[in-house]
Amino acid sequence: MSDLGFEQLLAEHNAAFKDAREFSDWMPPDDKYIVTIIKCDKGVFEGTQGWWKLTARIEKREDGKLNGQEFSAGFYSTKQLGILKQTARVLNNGAAIDSLALANDVMMKSVGTILNVEIITTTSKKDGREYTNCRLKEVIPVQVGDNTTPP
Repeated sequence: MSDLGFEQLLAEHNAAFKDAREFSDWMPPDDKYIVTIIKCDKGVFEGTQGWWKLTARIEKREDGKLNGQEFSAGFYSTKQLGILKQTARVLNNGAAIDSLALANDVMMKSVGTILNVEIITTTSKKDGREYTNCRLKEVIPVQVGDNTTPP
């Protein structure tokens, strides 16, 4: 690609670059946390695969050191429907999910949900690499007025 072609490419993508969120793969240390889902992104990969990415914020730690830190609470796709289905069930207060449209709705409405989660690092038997994942355990009910309701 010529320098002129490269300069045109930069100009073409500059607006999207300005609006892009910086990528972070930081994960908290292995432990249990109380978090709030603060964002749910979704999209299509390669025209055939749907995906959702949950972003969480740590809310309450006894030592206070990680309070307010944000991290990826999971990346889910239509390639691994069982994992997506289980996550949607947790976010749906344990109620079964029977359609992908409902799973999408639950994922998108999860923003503001408070959860107990566990961060776990495991070593892959396939490639020997370590992977850190966030396992959503349960929704923490939020008390509103005299009634206890999920967020």
